Amino acid sequence: MLICGIDESRRGPVLGCMVMCGALIDEKNMLKLIKLKPKDSKLLTREEREELYPKLLSVLRHYKVIIIQPDEIDKAVHGHDGLNLNKLEAHKQAEILNEFNPEKAIIDCPSNNISSYKNHLKKLLKNKKIELQLEHNAERYPLVAAASIIAKVTGDREIEKLKKQIGIDFGSGYMSDPKTVDFLKSNFENYPELFRKSWFPYQELMNKKFQKSLTDFTQFLKEEQKHKSHTLEDLKKLEDFGYHFEKPKSEHELAVMKGPVTVILYKNGRLLVQGKEEAKKNVMKLLGSSAKVQ
Repeated sequence: MLICGIDESRRGPVLGCMVMCGALIDEKNMLKLIKLKPKDSKLLTREEREELYPKLLSVLRHYKVIIIQPDEIDKAVHGHDGLNLNKLEAHKQAEILNEFNPEKAIIDCPSNNISSYKNHLKKLLKNKKIELQLEHNAERYPLVAAASIIAKVTGDREIEKLKKQIGIDFGSGYMSDPKTVDFLKSNFENYPELFRKSWFPYQELMNKKFQKSLTDFTQFLKEEQKHKSHTLEDLKKLEDFGYHFEKPKSEHELAVMKGPVTVILYKNGRLLVQGKEEAKKNVMKLLGSSAKVQ
């Protein structure tokens, strides 16, 4: 009988990949695996995991790791292709099971609703006869523990590769790590591809940056408008927010900018803002209350 154990590692960090592992074994070799005493990777030191890693591979028939990068995780979290994070895991588990086609699979279930998750996973399988055993904390089974260790070792190695690649020690990638927190604050714009942008800590920093830019810019314009009417320099500031200049259509127009709304600067210093209400409000905040909306 062929049995497959499946577990993931690095589901929660703000930085780096998540890793899914499937460990396949002949039932007759299960005793050899048990003798190695694998357990949940979180309960082992890095050294203990690295020592166990080759020993586990020697008793398994096959193993498969799937490395899921931050951009794929973000797409799932945002509902791309009808996914969420749990459904993304189900798709990766199905990929493993469809390749191995075991008689039985023991899986650490990420969902609180095991029954619903199991039904969803079954729909993704080519062989509907695979016996599925889904549980929380399934690492108590040696085969799932083995998958947990392989996934964790793989994830740790991927993180070390990234550190060498950029030449910065950013820690573990988890927000509980002060090195990661400092790196996120200092480098969320420098290395955006490393981060899970759908995670709250990253989104919070981006929101703060936008709000600060908007506040600073609004304050600047208010000060400017105490002394003069709108000028071409005011409009140029909109380029930072995705607007672009177009050719004026009238002799009275000094400049026209297109973006979410149309902004027209007349030669007398007055502004006309045309477009959707929400976008007009944003431009009003940026350019000041002397703008006329339409």
